Amino acid sequence: MNRLYLIAMLFFFNPAAFATNDSRSLTWGYVNFAPYHYSENENVAGVIAQQVKYIFNDAKLTYSAVELPNKRAKLYITQGRVDFSTVIESFISTPNNFLKSNLPIYRIVLGAVCLDDSLNIKELNDLKQLRLILLSGYTYGTQKQINEQSGYNIELHAQNHDSAVKALKYKRADCVLGYESPTRVEQAKHADLKLTFYKIDEFPVYLYLNKQVKNAPHIMDTINQHIDRQITPPALL
Repeated sequence: MNRLYLIAMLFFFNPAAFATNDSRSLTWGYVNFAPYHYSENENVAGVIAQQVKYIFNDAKLTYSAVELPNKRAKLYITQGRVDFSTVIESFISTPNNFLKSNLPIYRIVLGAVCLDDSLNIKELNDLKQLRLILLSGYTYGTQKQINEQSGYNIELHAQNHDSAVKALKYKRADCVLGYESPTRVEQAKHADLKLTFYKIDEFPVYLYLNKQVKNAPHIMDTINQHIDRQITPPALL
């Protein structure tokens, strides 16, 4: 049995090896969402970015990262302009076009960020009596529309947690519907601003790979193997 035959048999029976060696570098599309993923010195940084790096390095897969504008991120991901993304399930409007990782790579906490510390907020409907700031391009883990037609009082849409908290500081609204860890980042910038975070829900973040990527099933098998054996979703930041 010659050496070339052995190599051929290895690739036939080992899909992970096939994906690793026959795949081009993948493109990860992400939005500026500190501390999960954000641009720093022309590179992507953050806790989810670190998870992606661990998984791909362990799997010997290569990728590059490109920051997407919040308002167009969902469109670009759906159109396949990037190869993979790390998002919550509600963000993917065409799930049949993607392969989803078996396990989440992280978990994020949704809640209301408010100036008043005496409110009773436990679910989205509790926000209908308040003046609200929403983040542009966010699905908030639901397929339902959060808008005036649904009974919400939307004062404005902010580009990110930074601009939302600044608007809250000037009392443009009562609360921001946002996420816990990015809120902590903004609170550190505004030590004089007393904010209360009311937890509403918690969502797993999965890695979604576009099915149009060459050898997509083999690549996702490889990713799943390395999430399963080495990467444990970390505690919430």
